[in-house]
Amino acid sequence: MSRSARFRELFKTPPFVCMGAHDAVTARLAEQTGAPAIYVSGFAACAIVAGQPDFGVLTQTEMFEHIRRICRATTLPVFADADTGYGGVLDCQRTIQLWEEAGASVLHLEDQAMPKKCGHFAGKELIPAAEMQQKLRAMLDARRDPNFFIVARTDAIAVTGIKDAIDRLEAYAKTGVDGLYADAPESIEHLKEISRRLKPYGKPLLFNMARSGKSPYLSLKEAHALGFAYSLLPIEPMFAMHKAVKEMMEIFMREGSTNAIADRLTSFADFNDFVGLSDVVARSEKYA
Repeated sequence: MSRSARFRELFKTPPFVCMGAHDAVTARLAEQTGAPAIYVSGFAACAIVAGQPDFGVLTQTEMFEHIRRICRATTLPVFADADTGYGGVLDCQRTIQLWEEAGASVLHLEDQAMPKKCGHFAGKELIPAAEMQQKLRAMLDARRDPNFFIVARTDAIAVTGIKDAIDRLEAYAKTGVDGLYADAPESIEHLKEISRRLKPYGKPLLFNMARSGKSPYLSLKEAHALGFAYSLLPIEPMFAMHKAVKEMMEIFMREGSTNAIADRLTSFADFNDFVGLSDVVARSEKYA
């Protein structure tokens, strides 16, 4: 079964999480710890690839290469952020073709105007709903693998309000997309209204668990009880990495000795085991 088909199978036993992975190491960690799927965030990609905030700084091909490196490191289905599709309808078609080529199984396309911003930043602007529908139809037409899962995302809650956000997702649902996603709902009441209005369309609803301060902090089970089939944990692994590495470096710079940070380090042997050294050695010896 392909990764894309396996992703669709996950909806038979909801809820489930798409674990954030910002590089090959975190992709392998996600698989090792039992995550059913991976999420590649545009916010995390901007930070990891460019060291910059999520203001649409990465090009389409930079994001493609980032996704491809992560897909190579895991056998899990990969859900990859596609931002605004990087342009007009033809750019959107190229985006889905590149994401499929990279090995992804899912993407979400958002209705922000370019240059886009992180969904939890202020100052976002939207394109007309009709233009977003055109982009979604173009993507659907360009999809080569029928199991590839396309999610329509709206950022309207923070711009024009919850009613417009839901109206937009109702319009997007009619294009034939596979899933629906309202980013940055601000209350339980928002989540209940999203579920009430959109569940009749029969398309899985996505909840973002990011601890950004915009949305309620819900568990997978709590979000599922409100009608959301699956969730993203998009940037928490990167934030955990940032905190751990920052603290380790600060301790070393203060103490000047690796003895002071030894209890914070994975052992050399354990890390080599994690990245598969024994398998590489065995394959090398086979042909020696």
